[in-house]
This record gives sequence, structure tokens and C-alpha cells, in this order.
Amino acid sequence: MDLQLKDSAVFVSAASKGLGFGTALEFAREGANVTIASRSAENLAAARERITEETGRDDAVHAVEVDLEDRDSIESGIAEAIETFGGLDVLVTNHGGPENATFEETTLDELDGGYNDVLRSTAIQCKAALPALREGGGAITHLVAASAAEPKSPGTLGNVFRPGIYGLSKTLANEEGERGVRSNCVAPRGVLSDRIEEKIQARAEREGISEQRVRELRVEELPLPQMGTLDEFGKAVAFVSSPAASYITGAVIPLDGGWTRRIM
Repeated sequence: MDLQLKDSAVFVSAASKGLGFGTALEFAREGANVTIASRSAENLAAARERITEETGRDDAVHAVEVDLEDRDSIESGIAEAIETFGGLDVLVTNHGGPENATFEETTLDELDGGYNDVLRSTAIQCKAALPALREGGGAITHLVAASAAEPKSPGTLGNVFRPGIYGLSKTLANEEGERGVRSNCVAPRGVLSDRIEEKIQARAEREGISEQRVRELRVEELPLPQMGTLDEFGKAVAFVSSPAASYITGAVIPLDGGWTRRIM
């Protein structure tokens, strides 16, 4: 299927590693011009090199340092992306995973930080990108953990603020549809990434079992008999963000191997 992404302009935040990186790589494979953003210059350089080496498209990948806790940094990063590629067709919002802690363990300062890192940073990205997205009828795709719809404990910060992105996405879909802008969420669970590998290692150490056993336990949570890959995730995000999915908006699309149990 031709996703009609060739020469489109894409901005992906928190893209130097993990799900953001896998997403940016897939857009580049599809022929898009991609701006990758992260606060780490070192990680950005490594990510850009990996993408250009695999795709052979050196001029199509731009890297910009963006601190998601800083409004000016977000706005200037998106403005640079728009200037670099002459517009913006797709915004992919992403954020680092907040620390897992019970409500009792979570301080008010940490709640403020979680709001800034997760929900406020997403809203700022959308406000900064919307004028350019409206020009060509673009798409916003939010990367939000599937657990936001089925909160578990511990995980106060994610449980509180990630559902807000679902609500923001639906609001944008309702308000921006008449301008041709779509907004959706892709909800991962069980997709192997840097963060999941860290979680696997931490659980293995905590419970005194092997990392292989932890992987087996995670797979046992899923109807499908394996964990997902970054390639699978990136392809799903690229599709939802593309003109090929032009009638999909306001949706939360699970990419979780069937982990989500609700029927609606």
C-alpha cells in the first residue's frame, strides 16, 4: 500500500530512542522528510546516523534539540522543523515514561513535573504545530501507553496524565476536523523498546529471576504469543498518520497484542 507520505514533513518528539525512534525510522523509509527531537544532542546524533545509514536519505532527516519541559524549546524546535522542510504535515507527540510510584509515594512536586512532562508538553506541541497542519490538512498522532485506559498501580503519574492526552486528542479531532486536521492516539503495550528492556532488567533483579523468564511472563499477558517490534509499531503509526487513513480521527488504536481486554 502506498501511504502517500513521500516528501511529506513530519515532526517526532522524544525520537532519539525507543518508540519515537522506531516511528521516525518508518516515516523516513516511507519517503517522508523527518525532524527528530530530543533533549540529548548525543542521542540525537546517533539516531540521525542510524536512520540515514539505513535509508540512505541524509538530506531528509533533521535533528533538533528540544526540552519537553521548556515551552520556548518546544516552540522553537517545531518552528525550525517547519522552516527546514517548508511546512508540516504530521506531528507525532511522544514523551518519556514517568516513574512508577504509588499515590502515597508521589509528591506534589512530582505531580507538577508529571503534568509538565506528559500533558502540558503535548498541548504545547499541538498549539505550535496547528497553524502549519491546517494549511494542508495534516495529522496529529499521539503515542500513549495502552495502560492509560486500564490504569494499574503503582503508576500514579502515568495514570493521572496520560488519559488526558486521550481527551486532548478527541477534543482536537472534534474541533479541527473541519479544517482537515485529524488527531488519533496509538496505544502501545508489550512493544520491545529501550524502556521495556530496562523494565525487564529491573523486574528480573527485583524478583530474582532471569530476564528470559520476565519476557515469558509478559508474553503470557497477551493473546498473541510474542511481544511486538519497533518495526511493527512504526508501521502502525505511519499508517494512522498518512493520507491512507484519511477517515480515521478521534480514535485510540491499541498496538498491544490484544492486552487490552475492554470491548469498546
